[in-house]
Amino acid sequence: MFVTKKLFSVFIILTCFLIAPSQSQYRNCYYFKWTINFYDGVQDSPIDVHVKSKDDDLGHHTITYDHGWPFGFCEQFFERTLFWGHFTLGSQFVSFNVFDKEIAKIIGRNISANNMVHWLLKQDGYYLSPEFKPYDDPAWMFRGHWQ
Repeated sequence: MFVTKKLFSVFIILTCFLIAPSQSQYRNCYYFKWTINFYDGVQDSPIDVHVKSKDDDLGHHTITYDHGWPFGFCEQFFERTLFWGHFTLGSQFVSFNVFDKEIAKIIGRNISANNMVHWLLKQDGYYLSPEFKPYDDPAWMFRGHWQ
C-alpha cells in the first residue's frame, strides 16, 4: 500500500512538470516562467506577428512602431518548450524560433523570477535581448535578416 501511494505521488508530481500548460500566464507554473515581448522598430510600418507552438496558436497580432505584444507561458520540464513566429513587414517576411532551449540559454534562466525575452524587429532584421533597451542600443543581438 505504501509503495502504491508513493508511486502515485511521484506520478502526480511528474505529470505536473511534464504537462504544465504552455499558455498559462503562470497559473500552476511549476517550472520557469517566461514572457516574450515583440517590438516594432520600423516607423510607419505595422508588422504582423503570428506565434505558434505544438499546442498553441496565439493568432495574428499587429504591432506598430514603439508598441509591442507580449505573451507569457510556463516552460515545460526538460527544456522541451518551443514557440516559433512568422513575421510580415510589407512584402518582407521571416520565420524563426522565438523561444527554445538555445534562446533560454542565451537569455539565462532564473527559477524564482519571470524570465524575459525581448525581440526587436527593425528594417534590417530581428534582434534579441534579455532586457529592454532603446532601439539603437548596440547590446541588441542581431539574429537574422528579413527575406
